[in-house]
Amino acid sequence: MSTPNIIRPDGWLYHLSHTDLDGYGAQYMVGQTEQRCHFFNADYRDINNAIDAIIARIAKAGEPAGLLITDLNLSLDQAKQLDKRIRKLKAPVELQLLDHHATGADCAEAFDWYYLDTERCASRLAFEAVADQLDESSRERMRARAEFIDVGDRWLRDHDDFRRAIYLIGLVMQDDHLAPPLKDLKRAYRFHVMDAFFRSHESGESLEAFERNLFDIRKTFLKGRIEKRVFNDENLPLNDKYHILSASVLDEDVVPVLEIDGVRTGVFFNWPHDVWRGVIMDMMEARGRIDMAMGIRGNGRLSLRANPGVNAGEISARYFGGGGHPGAAGGELKDSRLRDLAHAVSAIRKTLDAVESADEE
Repeated sequence: MSTPNIIRPDGWLYHLSHTDLDGYGAQYMVGQTEQRCHFFNADYRDINNAIDAIIARIAKAGEPAGLLITDLNLSLDQAKQLDKRIRKLKAPVELQLLDHHATGADCAEAFDWYYLDTERCASRLAFEAVADQLDESSRERMRARAEFIDVGDRWLRDHDDFRRAIYLIGLVMQDDHLAPPLKDLKRAYRFHVMDAFFRSHESGESLEAFERNLFDIRKTFLKGRIEKRVFNDENLPLNDKYHILSASVLDEDVVPVLEIDGVRTGVFFNWPHDVWRGVIMDMMEARGRIDMAMGIRGNGRLSLRANPGVNAGEISARYFGGGGHPGAAGGELKDSRLRDLAHAVSAIRKTLDAVESADEE
């Protein structure tokens, strides 16, 4: 079964893919072309939210576009809703989905834009869809890379490259120490690591040799993205340099700042603890953008860290049923099922209002 050529809209191509190696691999293949692309990634829980965001951007632009989905199979209801929404847009929008999951069979039967082939992973499908746009050298190189990803994604254990392919899956899924909201930067990091891995693999280098070079590979990604003095500081851990990069590009669109008793408090939802710790250190101490940071989990439990002169323990005791030290404290909200950042901010504001109202009575 031959893979259809990728859609080539007159305007931007909006490409939604999964958050694993195969999902990023499909985008890596499409990125080899000259097509203007906006990349998005989602896991299965976030498909609807991601599609909502993409369609909103397409509608706002009001220009011809294309929507490509890879490594994410839709339910029949999701496919029906997406088809209907695309048809309602004022500007013409081409739609294409390249799927390799057997559970997408009913969608593939119902819609001609839904292509299904269970014998090739998404990276291979994406490569084959763009192969005619690549020169001969690039085409052969990308073919081999797509087939390598296929070995791990489809768990082809008898293949000689299986162990290496599984290693690459783990490498791409490892914590990159970048802030969670920085999805474009995190994707660029993964492409950087994938490039380095494939060059090493193609040169015949051992995995042990690659791992010895991994520090330098990760550091190279930071070149030109952080100040030279920070980049060259040999007493600053590499992960901290990634945290500094994150702090330098974050803004209030992704880190809302609330006033709690006159204290500028940044709210961070479901961040890995070490990334949160490193990013807030730079935001609070070096940049002075906030005076206190609140890390909050979906279960409503929270951690507070504060600059000198702010008593996080007192604030937590007053509002969040907790306590601790002036610089570090913990607590919790009554709402223990927080969906996302917006829900967390709303719950925090309700808690603050309730306590302040009670104090006035």
